[in-house]
Amino acid sequence: MFHVKQSPISVPENCLLCDNKELIKHHELQDYFLTRESFSIYRCPACDLMFTWPRPAAHELSAYYKSKEYISHSNKKSDLQSRIYQLIRNHTLRQKIRLIRQFSRGNQILDIGCATGEFLNQCKKKGYTATGVEPDEQARGYASGVHGLNVSDTGNLNSMSPSTFDVITLWHVLEHVGDLNERMEQIYRLLKPEGYAFIALPNPRSYDASYYGKYWAAWDVPRHLFHFNRSSVKYLARKHRFEIADIRPMLFDSYYISLLSEKYMNHSLYFVRAAYRGFISNFMAGMGNNEYSSLIYILRKPGVKIKAADAT
Repeated sequence: MFHVKQSPISVPENCLLCDNKELIKHHELQDYFLTRESFSIYRCPACDLMFTWPRPAAHELSAYYKSKEYISHSNKKSDLQSRIYQLIRNHTLRQKIRLIRQFSRGNQILDIGCATGEFLNQCKKKGYTATGVEPDEQARGYASGVHGLNVSDTGNLNSMSPSTFDVITLWHVLEHVGDLNERMEQIYRLLKPEGYAFIALPNPRSYDASYYGKYWAAWDVPRHLFHFNRSSVKYLARKHRFEIADIRPMLFDSYYISLLSEKYMNHSLYFVRAAYRGFISNFMAGMGNNEYSSLIYILRKPGVKIKAADAT
């Protein structure tokens, strides 16, 4: 098993979002997915952002994704877990497009972190002009070669023309981004004045996060550099001149995250256990606090006149 050189700083000096220097250790846990290396989760009491520490150097982080089991960068269907993921993904792709159409009638869409391009391919079939960026070369090649999509490296975001896109999506991507402030500024610059950004994130305040604790698969350290809740997203949005137009749940995530978490705990009958915990998580959220396993934050620039599409 490989090991990469991590930051020599044992304790983070400041919050990477608000620069607050009084931080609280929230969790100590392992990379159960790949390396078994140990990491900590720190929380900033000022903006409520949580982040993984220590952080691998930027040029070494890609090593933590180099696994055939990292499903979002592959299309393998050889095992049951992968087949379940593919079935759920195909269903949620249609849901995502329906959600986008509730808010925007424009057809210029950018998917940041598009992986193998399954979502963008569905958008293209529905008449969107689809553009993607993806840091992983192999996934990028699949999206371009197999689906014929316009996909480039993430570094090209800075060279794209401003106010180009009606819709910008990040489906479970922002938590992987090293420089949150730069990425949010890129989104603001590229979005049209009446455009919308859809940002899906795991929710550490969900029932399944509380139940599984350090085994909660959506911690996914160190691939997930940041961990967001409603408060920290609100702070992030306000800092970068956005307002939150709406927040929607991703109902299937509780089941899939529970499935991985059960496997990390080496439980028998983990499919049955995961189905039960996933259901309980959605039930608890639906009964009151709306803290689903994953949430979609829908952002827009302030002062945008709400269009008829928003109310459908």
